[in-house]
Amino acid sequence: MKLNSKCMACQIRKQEAKIRHFNDEDRKKQYMEAIRQRFEHPKDDDCVPSISTELKKFYCSFWGVPMEDFTRINKEYDQLMLDLEAELRSTIRYSEDPLKAALIYARTGNYIDFAALPEVSKETALSLIKSENKDDLDEQEYRQFCQDMKKAENVVYITDNCGEIVLDKIAIQILKKIFPNIRITALVRGLPAGNDATMEDAEFCGLTDVVPVLGNGNDVGGTWLHGISTHARELLYNADVIIAKGQGNYETMHGCGLNIYYLFLCKCDWFQQLFHAKLLQGMFINEKRAPKATAFSSD
Repeated sequence: MKLNSKCMACQIRKQEAKIRHFNDEDRKKQYMEAIRQRFEHPKDDDCVPSISTELKKFYCSFWGVPMEDFTRINKEYDQLMLDLEAELRSTIRYSEDPLKAALIYARTGNYIDFAALPEVSKETALSLIKSENKDDLDEQEYRQFCQDMKKAENVVYITDNCGEIVLDKIAIQILKKIFPNIRITALVRGLPAGNDATMEDAEFCGLTDVVPVLGNGNDVGGTWLHGISTHARELLYNADVIIAKGQGNYETMHGCGLNIYYLFLCKCDWFQQLFHAKLLQGMFINEKRAPKATAFSSD
């Protein structure tokens, strides 16, 4: 999905907020002028996650300090969800449709996103996960997903955030149980990208004990097909079904034409507008049936 004017304005506002704690107003103006110039000439393959990564690197080089460090937060939210794992696993196992329940719980965990939301708290995360009023999956989409899974041989499950990856692990285990002949590979970020899950999180949360896990080769907060490793790209293009978690994966992959089922919460104005949804409303939608937003070609 290409960068659009609404997302450009949002990114510029976020950059201004990131530098408010600095005192040198002249330097701040220089920084914002450089940001403005970057958005004057967007590249054909720009999307929010890719340009956000570029801006983080520019911030570090300009100010001499990293924009953010989520190392501690990642561990805290991983552990928070691990502490709930047994309880959630039991709830899902004894639900009317364990697969549907697992996907809904995994989607609810998508709340843990410090890049998209102005504020994230453990209290809200726990409240959403334990709520009995979670959005259901689109029934027609879910039926088609199950049909696709019955025919599939190779499936890729793309994770998104820390903590959330524990719920992904439960969903993957149920997928393996229901579809035992399918080969499932999990794809995580290749390098730290905000609070997104990496191989370190996959190992810490036990996902590497369940399925093969591959890092995608870069530090973009999504699956940017122009920038991921050849191995990761081949894995995706050889998959019969792809499950992609989070807005970032939608932003980086929508328009590529692969058989992707996107699973995420709407966390910004643009996604609410695009999907006619309220804040934190859950989405489960296939690439072929997603809204016709401006998209890039992956060729």
